[in-house]
Amino acid sequence: MTLKYFTDANSAAGYVSLQKENLLGITTVYHLEGPDDSLISHLLEQLANLLVSRQLKPEYVYSTFNPDFLAGLVIRELDMAFTSGKAVMDGVEIIDLIPVYEGSTIKENKEEIDRLQLSAEQFYKKMYMHLNGALHIHDEWEKIYIDRMDYGLANRFKADLVARLFDTKISPYSGHGDANGSGARVVRRFFGASTPDGLHDFIPELTAGLKRYLIKGRPGTGKSTLMKEVVAKAEELGYDADVYHCSLDPKSLDMVVIPELDFCIFDATAPHEYESAFAGDEVVDTYTAFIRQDTDERCADVLEEIEGKYGNQIRLALLAMRDGHDCRRELQVIYEGAVVPREVDRVLNFLAEKLGVD
Repeated sequence: MTLKYFTDANSAAGYVSLQKENLLGITTVYHLEGPDDSLISHLLEQLANLLVSRQLKPEYVYSTFNPDFLAGLVIRELDMAFTSGKAVMDGVEIIDLIPVYEGSTIKENKEEIDRLQLSAEQFYKKMYMHLNGALHIHDEWEKIYIDRMDYGLANRFKADLVARLFDTKISPYSGHGDANGSGARVVRRFFGASTPDGLHDFIPELTAGLKRYLIKGRPGTGKSTLMKEVVAKAEELGYDADVYHCSLDPKSLDMVVIPELDFCIFDATAPHEYESAFAGDEVVDTYTAFIRQDTDERCADVLEEIEGKYGNQIRLALLAMRDGHDCRRELQVIYEGAVVPREVDRVLNFLAEKLGVD
């Protein structure tokens, strides 16, 4: 299984990074620092090809600003990672890419570069404002279902499901932690990102070969809470967990993978809607399990209004994101015209040496 994911998100809370939370246990980190995402992606793609040719299995981290671009690689077999982007962790080695560019070309275009950078920042600020508005409306959406929840039934349902997922009659795996969870590794990341073309996710790649539990339900019907309880049980029993947060609301969870037990559980509702597609897939419907079944009908008018307001905020956010993306593409053209090819080769050879493979 090839792991592809995001560690950053453009969210209702602004720009959020989980780089540090994803690199638990990694001791060697190189941070590529440069003005052009396309060059960074090119360098990382070349490194990834080299790693694969040596039978290694890198994890592919993509850019939340452009999901076509690689933003990082994690090579757990080598205890090593390459990162980029806004977030710079403590204790990393900075790889400065500025020498790759012809200084005179950059100087000649400085005024246009400054203008485009400022415009992009303004568009992204507008995007964050609309994403925040969408989240507040989503809270109203959730409240309708929260107010019509049978909490006793919900708690029993979640407890029964968690017990079944971990089959607590079986002794816990103890390769990484003990029965109290000490030593269990919990990494955190995003499986999806908002893009100018809508939400982009890597669910098919991340869930390939796993027993899949697809959570269906409505906003506020306990999907994220259920997954948080899965994470807590994993830590208690000493199982590693890969935790994927919601790119709109990073406090919420969208998916949990327990690699040692070969299962995942994820939110399969819009905007990342998935249906049962493989033998062994199981649907977990929180709405039918513990929400009053006449809720959709009784609240239809209010729900339609809320859904419309929410969709409008998302639409406005995407429009602002597209404008920001257009600015970044214009910047990319300028920087690509300033690249010195021999310097790119030099940096690539330098990075390959860091890997310790040739």
